[in-house]
Amino acid sequence: MKKFWEKHSLGRTLAIILAIALLFTWIVPIGSFNGAEFVKGDYVRLGLADLGNMLYYVVAIAIDKILFLLVLGMFYGILSKVPAYKKLVNNIAKKMKGKEIVFACIVSFVIAIFTAFASNVYAALIFVPFIINIFAAMKYDKVSILAVTFGSLFVGTLGCIFGSEGLSAFNQYLNAGVITNFVKDGWVVRMIIFIVSFAAFTVFNVLYMKKALKNKKSEMIEDPFVIEETKEKASTVPVIIVLSIIALFTVLGFINWYDIFGIEVFNNFHSWLIELTIHKTPVISYILGSSSVALGSSGFTLFTMSSVLLIFGLILIIMARFNFDEVVTAITEATKKMSKVILPLAAVYTVFAIFYLSPMMNTFVSNMMKVDGHPNINVDYNGAGVAYFNIDTDSDGKADTNLIGTGKDCKINCDTNNDGYPDKNLDFDGNGKVDENDEVFLNGLDGESVLNLDTDGDGVPDVNVDTDVSVPGVIMTGFISSLFHPDFNYTAYSLSQYFISGFASNLSVIFTILIAMFGFTTIFVPTSALLVVGLSYTGVEYKDWLKYIWRFLACIFIFLIILFIII
Repeated sequence: MKKFWEKHSLGRTLAIILAIALLFTWIVPIGSFNGAEFVKGDYVRLGLADLGNMLYYVVAIAIDKILFLLVLGMFYGILSKVPAYKKLVNNIAKKMKGKEIVFACIVSFVIAIFTAFASNVYAALIFVPFIINIFAAMKYDKVSILAVTFGSLFVGTLGCIFGSEGLSAFNQYLNAGVITNFVKDGWVVRMIIFIVSFAAFTVFNVLYMKKALKNKKSEMIEDPFVIEETKEKASTVPVIIVLSIIALFTVLGFINWYDIFGIEVFNNFHSWLIELTIHKTPVISYILGSSSVALGSSGFTLFTMSSVLLIFGLILIIMARFNFDEVVTAITEATKKMSKVILPLAAVYTVFAIFYLSPMMNTFVSNMMKVDGHPNINVDYNGAGVAYFNIDTDSDGKADTNLIGTGKDCKINCDTNNDGYPDKNLDFDGNGKVDENDEVFLNGLDGESVLNLDTDGDGVPDVNVDTDVSVPGVIMTGFISSLFHPDFNYTAYSLSQYFISGFASNLSVIFTILIAMFGFTTIFVPTSALLVVGLSYTGVEYKDWLKYIWRFLACIFIFLIILFIII
């Protein structure tokens, strides 16, 4: 048993974290946020009777990833049996002989830059088995293969310029009541993170590969879909066409062309396509089904791509003329191989399920990012350097009197009757008076104020906004939430309202730090879903990965700290 745990360092570490997560449910109370106020709750202690619920939520939350990985494995299980594919892999490996490092750097950049723009980071996995087939044929060691493939994916997640579903989700939830597009406003900072991270990663990776390629004792990968030399005569053109079409679906489908670049062609094409009729019947729409969506839309998910892979898997079966027994054997073998990847992934989401059933994260965050309770002075929601309104400039606990005409730049008149309290009538255009234009805007709010003033007229701001945010506190929040919440969408959903209520003038800073910290922790924490997939697939031990990556992590962490202080 001791040898087993020594060999499986990832499994040992995951078991420890699972135990810690369960222990937390017994000693850490849950809590909720009422605006900027933390409301302490009772304990939700989980035990044996909750195992069924945990399993249910693991499947419910991670089903898209589990299904995608299974279908991906089946696709490559079939593809790896096709003679033309074997020939293609071996041809590429031979042509790249002697150019291993250059080839690895090019592949690394393509994976990283695609991930930095893709709406779902798992989309980058579509061609990882293909790349690993080539690298295995070129005799790369397993750590180098993990670094070039999954490591590059981690770098793209760290410097997600416009990518990842978590980025969009956080932007969506943070914009509840605040009209700012953090995705577009902060892309320059994230691009800087990407450039620096990729440059540093490439340097460390090249230095390692130079030594590994010379070391004949380097441990080789046990490729799940190993490709052997083949002397069969087969044209590689059909396989190249299939892979090219899948690549086209991947790039066009997982980059949000309209929201990022304003490109409408794919939305327009989809509308035109499904409206095509034959004898007044939308045949194309019926064939595609009710789940068809435009390329690059938010509806293009891992489920959509799973359908694409299933269709092309069937095409490969027909092209290769496989019989029924060959297909069943290929699918069965692939499912067994991918189960070794899916089981650790399920363990990671079990940790998340524990924190979902016993929501302790709010308790941790309330202690790491405290709201001091004092109303904000100058609230600048759009980051333009101009305050939308002043609530309390003299800190007497009451709103200041009319600021228009005092020489202070305030876009909204907080107190039109000079009674010392904010009133409901807001001067949205900052012309010094409440007029019809302001009334039109106000009527559209349905009794709510997007600026969190005083909608109930009790003389106290509805939400106290704290201008001061602790960078170390945000960093710790990013680390802890990423450790126990592998689904960054849920972190955005559960914490965004607290950030809006308590730190509205610093949302851009919080947004940037949390996104970067999620990407950073993805590289090394044992509850990183992508990391456990990579380690399980390549057979690299967790401790060996840490030994390889720690220098890069140290350099990037120092860089991020400096960057966070500057912004």
